[in-house]
Amino acid sequence: MNLRWCAAATAADTAARLALDSPRYRDEGGVWWTVAGGRWQTWRADAWHAADPPDKVEGPASDLPGAPTESPSPRNAAGSPELELGPAIEAAVGKIAAAYGAGRLSSDAAEAASGALYAVEDDGGIWTVGLRTARWHRFSQGRWQQVDRAPDQSRVVARDKLEDESLTAVRAALAAFLAHDELLPEALSKSWLPPASAAHPMVWRATHRVPPSGLQAWESPVAKSQPFGSLSGGLDVEVLERSGAWAQVSRPGGTSCWVDGRLLVEL
Repeated sequence: MNLRWCAAATAADTAARLALDSPRYRDEGGVWWTVAGGRWQTWRADAWHAADPPDKVEGPASDLPGAPTESPSPRNAAGSPELELGPAIEAAVGKIAAAYGAGRLSSDAAEAASGALYAVEDDGGIWTVGLRTARWHRFSQGRWQQVDRAPDQSRVVARDKLEDESLTAVRAALAAFLAHDELLPEALSKSWLPPASAAHPMVWRATHRVPPSGLQAWESPVAKSQPFGSLSGGLDVEVLERSGAWAQVSRPGGTSCWVDGRLLVEL
């Protein structure tokens, strides 16, 4: 799955513009989200629940716009004369991962950009840094292993020497590596396994209206706390929960707050 990060507000706008049916997203903690009828919902206890959205979400690149900035140049970074190859690879992988997290690269583009970022030791070991963990990995005997150190710079074969016919073992190891199915030690993002599409989220539905005078808004139903803002008079809301005189309401767009439920006008 080709994925991308995007601001939640932009994801909601794009879902509405593309008329996406129950799109799926996840946040940095791996929690699943969707937006329907302008209302954000999160998946917990095998059901969708209205909630304020996170700052940004990860989702299918086809459903999310890319950030309007240029991507990094990993090949130039890895060949920088100011850095030895190991630190240069670490820096380049870091830039690629940061560009993915900022939405400037999709996961496919980021993984393709990191494909040339490896070091080869004189015993044929292939080294690179994982995009997701930022840890060094070594490819040997047909598999990747995470290691606790960078390659020994004194044993790294210079790129212009890799075609040297006298380096038989190195050339054979490099050919075996390039023929392997997994040229990267780890995927940039975790497996994309959202809740089943049959679990349809709730559609936002106005149930009450804010009185003309407006209402103060609280983050929690605690009388001693200070309101953080207010709701404009005439605003349509949906009552999600009641606690005594308090009512938790959801506004168009999915954000929620607590108000004096006694003053709401039922529709």
